[in-house]
Amino acid sequence: MSQKMNIVRGTSPAGIAVYPKLEKPDTKFDANGVFSVDLDLDPQSAAELQQKLTKIADDAYAAECKAKGKKSLKRADMPWRETDDGKVRFKFKLKAKGGTGEKTWDQKPALFDAKGNPVKDLNVGSGSTIKVAFETVPYFTAMVGHGITLRLRAVQVIELRQYVAGDNFDAFGFKATDGYVKEQEAPATFDSSDNDF
Repeated sequence: MSQKMNIVRGTSPAGIAVYPKLEKPDTKFDANGVFSVDLDLDPQSAAELQQKLTKIADDAYAAECKAKGKKSLKRADMPWRETDDGKVRFKFKLKAKGGTGEKTWDQKPALFDAKGNPVKDLNVGSGSTIKVAFETVPYFTAMVGHGITLRLRAVQVIELRQYVAGDNFDAFGFKATDGYVKEQEAPATFDSSDNDF
């Protein structure tokens, strides 16, 4: 960007975490890793946040147009979308590593419990109720245009749903009960008379 970047801090209302990657960064599309979480808010809770972010984006856009001596520039999509069930989903992310040579850095989002106590090694799963502290960062690229990104800084976990990996019994929410039980196959027996040694 040609203008001086104006980073604005904010905190989201409480919402539902979707696909959180808060303890271990995702390296699928970026070898350096990216921490992220999507946050689903009901339209009423989302409206005030959308209004504030739109104003920040509009102000940054006007400053970029002025700095480039242009009346208008291409604009990128905002970092939220409406879901099929009528919620508004906000996207937050944070690069885990950056820099080059000797000037490299590592970072990760801070995690807090409902009372504000710092926590570590917390496996926050989808469906957890959280608030997100973030920085609104303007950007401009010729391909995408001018927009804002929501840089993830910290998460307050209000209600925790732990992530359970894989397609195992517990991951689907089942509990053992009376009823059908698969017959267990008898273990294979070893006949020592067949031994060639």
